[in-house]
Amino acid sequence: MNGQWFAILGIAAIAALLFRRHVGFVTRVHAHSMWPTLRPGQFLFARAVHGRQIRRGDIAVVQSAELGRTIVKRVVGLPGDRLRLDARGLVRNGVQVAEPYVSRAGGRNGAWQVPEGHCVLLGDNRAASSDSRSWRQPFAPLDSIVGRINRGTH
Repeated sequence: MNGQWFAILGIAAIAALLFRRHVGFVTRVHAHSMWPTLRPGQFLFARAVHGRQIRRGDIAVVQSAELGRTIVKRVVGLPGDRLRLDARGLVRNGVQVAEPYVSRAGGRNGAWQVPEGHCVLLGDNRAASSDSRSWRQPFAPLDSIVGRINRGTH
C-alpha cells in the first residue's frame, strides 16, 4: 500500500511541474510598482510563456537574476526597439506611446536601444517602481520571462 502512495505522489508532483511549465501558475504581487493595475499582495494566475511569446504591453512575470526574486512588470520594449522616457512619457521607435495604465509618472528618465534577446520592463506606478531604469543591467533577458498576466490592459 505504501508503494502505491509514493507512486501517486510522484505522478502528482510530475503533473504539477508539467502544469506549471506548460500551462500556468499562481504568483503574488509583492510591491506597489504596478499599482493601480495590480495591488500589493494580490494573487494572480500567470500563463506559462517563453520569452519569445511576449508582446509589448504584456504584464510579465520575470525571474530576475539581479534582484534574486520573481517580479511582475510591464514589457515596454523588445529587441531592436529604441526607447526614450521623459516628462512627456514613453516614445518607442520615434512614436509617442499611449499608456493609460500609468498611474504616476516619475522616476529616472533615459534612453535605451534594446539588444537582441532582451526587453525593457517598467512598472505602471513609475514614481515608485524599481525597474529597468534603476537596475545595474537595464535589459531583462527574454528567457527570464516565465509567465504573462492576462489583464486586457495592453
